[in-house]
Amino acid sequence: MNSLSALASPLISATALVVGLIGVLEARFGLVSPLLGFALFSFLMPLGVVFGLVLGLVGLVRTRRNQRRGGASQAWAGALLSVAVLGWVFVLGYGTAQAPPIHDITTNIDDPPAFEAAAAQDSRGAGFAYPSGGAAVPDQQRQAYPDIDTLQLAISRDEAAWRVRHAAEDLGWTPILEDPENGRFEFSDATPWFRFIDFVAVRVSPEAAGTAIDVRSVSQVGVGDLGENAARIRRFLDVLGHDH
Repeated sequence: MNSLSALASPLISATALVVGLIGVLEARFGLVSPLLGFALFSFLMPLGVVFGLVLGLVGLVRTRRNQRRGGASQAWAGALLSVAVLGWVFVLGYGTAQAPPIHDITTNIDDPPAFEAAAAQDSRGAGFAYPSGGAAVPDQQRQAYPDIDTLQLAISRDEAAWRVRHAAEDLGWTPILEDPENGRFEFSDATPWFRFIDFVAVRVSPEAAGTAIDVRSVSQVGVGDLGENAARIRRFLDVLGHDH
């Protein structure tokens, strides 16, 4: 007689893995909402895999106590698959889990670029007024991302505006507002896998020694951003600094 828990373990773990991967792919190609795809991968899949692991361990105990019960190999398969998937999820999430629970990052905390064209897209109904997420956001950013600061370039504002457009195009951002005469730009950008839409404001300001470029990146939904907005600003500043 086979142990039902042993037989069910690999099936449940494999099904949970497939559901999670389908959630990622469906969100990536716009077949489901980003929130649903994220929930399937980040919550439902781990829960299913943990359940499969528990069943696998129960199956191992039962087949060991009663050698007449079959299913030891299935129990081992389910337990090992579950451990492998959970380890993979841990590795994927370890770096992003260190990010603070904020979703509004800027190069200029004292005078951040404001949103105009994208303001109506704020799901919180605040028009992306800074700081989005509460008064503690600036201090949390200072502690987590001390390297993110205004970019100073020894070039004219016109050239800086050209670089902003060029860098945004290289990164695949969608323009929402382009006002080079006043040095104001707004873009939207989708996260790589779940396709959450975030918004970016860029301000180009003339200075005696050249031009100062400030950037602000904010998420449309959620509390934390898993470090995505800071990473987006770093990529943008890196392209700007090396653009010719």
